[in-house]
Amino acid sequence: MSFSDAPGPLLSVHVPKAAGTSFLSALHDAFGPENVLKEYADDPVDPSSPIWAYPDWFRRNRPRTLGGFKVVHGHFSIQKFDLIPSAIRVVMLREPVENLVSIYCFWKTSFETPMRSHALYELAKRERLSLLELAEIPRLRRLMSETFLGGFDMTRFDVIGAHERRTEFISAVSAAVGIPLAASHRENVTAALAERDDLMSDGKLMAQLRFLLQDDIRFYETYARC
Repeated sequence: MSFSDAPGPLLSVHVPKAAGTSFLSALHDAFGPENVLKEYADDPVDPSSPIWAYPDWFRRNRPRTLGGFKVVHGHFSIQKFDLIPSAIRVVMLREPVENLVSIYCFWKTSFETPMRSHALYELAKRERLSLLELAEIPRLRRLMSETFLGGFDMTRFDVIGAHERRTEFISAVSAAVGIPLAASHRENVTAALAERDDLMSDGKLMAQLRFLLQDDIRFYETYARC
């Protein structure tokens, strides 16, 4: 089957540090970059995103078509594309403590670079926020259960995967769209840091994180089923 014959369109939510950049490369290979809309302008982690800053405007201006694109992939609230008809919805989740540690390490390694990003990242960079401080921020504390996927009927997703079972996720998406997707891409992987191992081996810190992230942990354990 060619991409023109595939059902769809495909809506792919990229939860930060959950192999979304690698999955984007697989989508480019399968559908062609010109047919994939990269949607990163309204990152829901950003406090200035319209979903938080002006929710009524956000709801009124949700798109009803992808304008010819076959796929949309990126950092967006699933609510943004809720009006797209006959959509195939997919998302890969990651164990919340591991996910936040990965976000923290990725951000921290970029603090000494010219990288600029949304207001929350800039706050973390300016104030050199700790891992626990990041975990206290509502947008990150409930990253999956609220920020990206909150208020949405998760049974409407066709594929919900788990980061540690990426191959199974990509196989399930391939079956859903009827087009083979490559599982070999590995991109934007956070560099190995000794600090990350130290963080993950700190039992007291891990217990504090599990308490702060308990809503996302329950969400992950309920829905990460691929």
